[in-house]
Amino acid sequence: MSEHEIDPELLLDELQTRSTQSGTLMRKALESGNLREAIQYADAMLSELHNPHIVPKLYYILFMQIFNDLKELEDHFMERKKSGRKMAELYESVQQASGVLQRLYLMATAGSVYIEAREASAKEVLSDITEMAKGIQHPVRGLFFRYYLLKKMKDKLPDKGSKFEGDGGDINDCVNFLIQNLTEMNRLWIRMQYGGREKSVKQAERQDVNMLVGECITRLSDLKGIDITFYRDSLQPKLFDIVHNCNDPISQQYLMDSIIQVFTAEFHLATLEKLLEAATSLHSSVDVKSLLITLMNRLASYAATDREELKQADKEINIFVMFNKYIDKLLEEQGLIIEPKKLVELEIAYMRFSIKLYPSNLDYVNQILDLCVRTFQPLSAKSITEPCLKSVVALLIIPLDSLSMEILALPNYSTLAGYLTPSMLQTLAKKIIMSLVTAMKPIRSMEIVQQLVGFIKHLYASAITEKEVNEDAYEFEEVQTYAAKLLHLIDCRDPATDFLAITSLKETFDKGGMQVLRYTTPAVVNEVYNLIDKAAKVYDAGTLESKLPILKIYQFVYQAIDAIGQSFPNSAIRLFLQGVLSMNQVVSPGTDAEELGYQFASQALVLFQDELADAESRVQALSLAICTLERAAFFSADNFETLVVNTAQYCAKLPRRQDQCRTLLMCTNLFCCGLLVSCVRAVSYTHLRAHETPEHLVCRLLLEKKKKKKK
Repeated sequence: MSEHEIDPELLLDELQTRSTQSGTLMRKALESGNLREAIQYADAMLSELHNPHIVPKLYYILFMQIFNDLKELEDHFMERKKSGRKMAELYESVQQASGVLQRLYLMATAGSVYIEAREASAKEVLSDITEMAKGIQHPVRGLFFRYYLLKKMKDKLPDKGSKFEGDGGDINDCVNFLIQNLTEMNRLWIRMQYGGREKSVKQAERQDVNMLVGECITRLSDLKGIDITFYRDSLQPKLFDIVHNCNDPISQQYLMDSIIQVFTAEFHLATLEKLLEAATSLHSSVDVKSLLITLMNRLASYAATDREELKQADKEINIFVMFNKYIDKLLEEQGLIIEPKKLVELEIAYMRFSIKLYPSNLDYVNQILDLCVRTFQPLSAKSITEPCLKSVVALLIIPLDSLSMEILALPNYSTLAGYLTPSMLQTLAKKIIMSLVTAMKPIRSMEIVQQLVGFIKHLYASAITEKEVNEDAYEFEEVQTYAAKLLHLIDCRDPATDFLAITSLKETFDKGGMQVLRYTTPAVVNEVYNLIDKAAKVYDAGTLESKLPILKIYQFVYQAIDAIGQSFPNSAIRLFLQGVLSMNQVVSPGTDAEELGYQFASQALVLFQDELADAESRVQALSLAICTLERAAFFSADNFETLVVNTAQYCAKLPRRQDQCRTLLMCTNLFCCGLLVSCVRAVSYTHLRAHETPEHLVCRLLLEKKKKKKK
């Protein structure tokens, strides 16, 4: 039957069945004390590994089953050692096995105990088995045997501080053993790609067993006798020789990745230039980008735990400059070969790495953005795919958290944003808004505001409909809430500039339509009120007018509030009445501003009358209006009287009697307290009587009761 006609699963079941039978017989022989017979059954069990038709992935399953059975044989050898049997004899006896493969597995099993018994030096036994292992030329069998040898000798190496050091060898013997095995295993691994099957199948099989080769590098990294000096001067050059001499892309990729992964960040920092040189000098088919990303991630993780050590290393070699040199080299040599998306992914990792090591270095961020710009410059618009542009968005978002608004001033930042689609620009704008608000850094200049507007305008390119809001209401509300908070960051230290910044942002928000104004207008208005309040505390009346055009500002506010009046009357009423209180500090009776203040108060009452239908909302609005009028001190007598009378009439027209009583009682304070606040505020009692209706007699009765008490 030909190989392609064999069912792999059925073959594995057959081999496992025979292996299990041999293993069972081996254990029975061990229990009866018949070691010779046990070795024969172990020989039979190991012969199943000689089958030429089993694929590597299934071979591993069979191997692990036999590996566990051989552990019992090794334990029995150890018991024999404790009972006084010479291991040299046992080591010689297992070499009588029927085949080379079986003989080597049994030698490795017995050799482990032989070294443990200290009857022979570790380096001699290791050298003996390693030399004999060259007799296995089948790639899969050779790989798995050498993997088994590494597992058995894991704790038998003459490492520094080991009990086998000295006569058993030293750290150089450990390294030589492991390097020799790595060289042979890599050679066998590469040979797996030759044969009659399809290339993709062979490559997949190689990937299935790559961890066998990586075991050598892992064992090297575990050696205690390897310090930075030994690694730099002796071990690393040997590893790089193996990597470069094989000239196989798959092997080079895996070996270099393993070296980066298993050795410590301290070793990489001490040999960074050599490591980068080696990584960027591999076969052109090797994904150097992923190797550099892995290295940067390793060093970034190290920076999170040992920042002081990293700072010291950076003083000696300047890590960023070193990486920049070799990434530039990569772009020059392979920039047109490597897919743009992969290059951007490299720049993303580079940006994260830089931000972790240098969180406030704007120049380094700009250099990385420049790398990305140079990546795109020779490309046509069609060759820049959507996934690639999404990676650009990720690149632009990374530095926002640490550098916030400073990043917006970089020319390369705007240049890269110019490649994005409208939806991507909106995503970027959202992230910019959220990061700025989270950072809570004040906006100090109009230039920064203009830069900010240049990005967030994409969120408000057209009026947003209610349907669009409902598609993701939570996200929309969150983003607009953050956008409104941007206004509170404005602090240019000049009232006129602050007002100009506020108007600039408001013009941008206005383009988003009523759904946006619902969130941003209250923030705009309140920020203007706060601006006037702060200025009034710093400047006297004459100076204030020269610093801020008060009338113009309140007209701006009036228009902003009036725009949302019909859609959101509750908010508009509150904002109008807050405006009256704001004017209380800066407006004098008889001025144009006073007349505008009268419009603020009267428009609040108009909205109350025309737009509010809910009874509870109407009561709250009237209560707020009464409290506002009670504190207002800038109205002329006529204007004040008109406002008070209108308010009282609205109180008298409330549908519920208890609401009428409560609000009218509050109105009485306007007539009593008004005289105390300003002598021009007298409102005649007879004027109120003229508007009395029979069902609202309670108002007059309450007033008369109060009058009698005074007498």
